[in-house]
Amino acid sequence: MSAPEAPKCPFPGFEEQPDGPIAAPDREPGAICPVPRADQPQWDVEAHVEAMRRAQRSAETSHLDTAKAEEMAVKVAEQRAAQKGLDEIRSEFLNSLGKKLGYGHPLSDRTGMPQFTWTDAAEARLAEVPAFCRDLTRWRVEWTAIKQGLGTTITPEIMEVKYQMWGEVSHAIQQRRERELPWTDSARSRFDKVPDFVKGQVLEAVEGNARQMGVAVVDDGVVDTVISRWSSTGDFHEGLYGFR
Repeated sequence: MSAPEAPKCPFPGFEEQPDGPIAAPDREPGAICPVPRADQPQWDVEAHVEAMRRAQRSAETSHLDTAKAEEMAVKVAEQRAAQKGLDEIRSEFLNSLGKKLGYGHPLSDRTGMPQFTWTDAAEARLAEVPAFCRDLTRWRVEWTAIKQGLGTTITPEIMEVKYQMWGEVSHAIQQRRERELPWTDSARSRFDKVPDFVKGQVLEAVEGNARQMGVAVVDDGVVDTVISRWSSTGDFHEGLYGFR
């Protein structure tokens, strides 16, 4: 019987290394595959139970079904642990991660204070936001309402407060994009319908992830990988690039 194949990175150009992370010699120094190795990191049992408990407790507040909240909790921990080169995910790491993730994420220490109600009009406006950043938008609107004392009922008017804040940043980003990576026409066209008030942050966040991957061009493969990571982990790299 032949030995099982070593895990492969699905992202083009990366090759499995026998004793290190998935990497590619023709990429930028330090670039690693955006998908963690299948055999790393491992979960400490108590940490996994705690992650599930947090996700289940936060699901309603995060506006997620329980299964999705659990998936985000597991995958964001695995992704962040892999980036740090950890062999095992322990409770101490979860506690540290909970302090870094933004409000609304199932593992965030801030999620759950307080409970919010969205009006039908606000939900309809939120539905206009592309699905891949809809959860993020909901969480950031609620966090702005907390910080500015705007109450716990989200209306289109309260949404507009956050949208205007984002708009100022978005326009500034689009005006200064001197470090912009080249994009294929197909990849860029996928963001044509992203609202202008947040487009700058979205493009910057995609490019930030692309640089971390070590790619030279943002193409459909890069976009697919980034959106898949966002959707599964809920980790939009707050404070690194975009979506502050």
